[in-house]
Amino acid sequence: MEAVVMSHQQQVTATQHILVVDDQQSNLDSLQLILKFNYQVSLASTGQACLDQLAVATPDLILLDVDMPMMDGLTVCRIIKANPATSDIPVIFVSALSRLSERLAGYRAGADDYVAKPYDAEELILKIRIALNNRHDLENAKQRSVLVREEMEESLALSTELAEIAEFIGRTLECDDIRSLGEQMLVTLERFGLRVIVRMIPSGHYFSHAGEVGVLDQEMMESMYEKGRIIDFGHRTLINTESVSLLVRNMPIHDEDRYHRWKENINLMVEVVNQRISDVQRLLDKQGERERLQPLIIGLHQLIETVQESGYEVVKEEAAVTVSRLLMAWESKQAI
Repeated sequence: MEAVVMSHQQQVTATQHILVVDDQQSNLDSLQLILKFNYQVSLASTGQACLDQLAVATPDLILLDVDMPMMDGLTVCRIIKANPATSDIPVIFVSALSRLSERLAGYRAGADDYVAKPYDAEELILKIRIALNNRHDLENAKQRSVLVREEMEESLALSTELAEIAEFIGRTLECDDIRSLGEQMLVTLERFGLRVIVRMIPSGHYFSHAGEVGVLDQEMMESMYEKGRIIDFGHRTLINTESVSLLVRNMPIHDEDRYHRWKENINLMVEVVNQRISDVQRLLDKQGERERLQPLIIGLHQLIETVQESGYEVVKEEAAVTVSRLLMAWESKQAI
């Protein structure tokens, strides 16, 4: 008999446990069929059954229906996220309630993503993979954060953080493009165990410690861009400025001093990057202006040479027409 060799990825996923919660047995059966080849799967038909299972064993991820009797999915999710023992478990809503307002309601409840019914199996597996990768990333960050805090006394924390921010500001002055500014934010915040998503408004680019950025995170950041400067979603905090938005995915909500201190620190960092983006944009605009002026300058020099070579016998009207043509060409480029 031919031996079946599992890849490393298959071995990892096979050990991961997903709890599926839905009041419809047909939906439970369908999801179990999709997931059973790659994950350990448990089923629950009510919100209370889900909470009862969490008291016994902690899954790696929960697929949760929204519209359920007795206790709906939003309530279940809020209970899960309010409990420190279960708050780190990623929750993906699987629901026929798929309007943007409904997806954002799930996000506010603490969900990590949202899959609309009827769902595409490949999309579902992709979102599960992203959510599990994000959880692994957050767990690693938490471990690093604990090590950092053990290495320094609390009395030194503030000065250490301020020193890091001062270095960060200095490094941003060396950045001459938007991508390097985003990467600098990731590097600095990683040192304190904070995991973030950075959205650069002018370019539309996203940067994340986890690499991939989920669709729900993008939708939330874009829809909440004009809703306020600082918006809190439990352990998440969104900070908006003119040119950059930053979503912190793991604010230290159980450490009040550190939470408020870092909210101020991050707000300062975002404002610095916002200003630097304006500086970089102005520099690029100046470079573009010089490039647009170059044909006009060259044309004028050529006209001067022509006049000089002809012994100033060029008809004045002809020179005026040439200058007018050069100006029109330059102005048309300005309008682009």
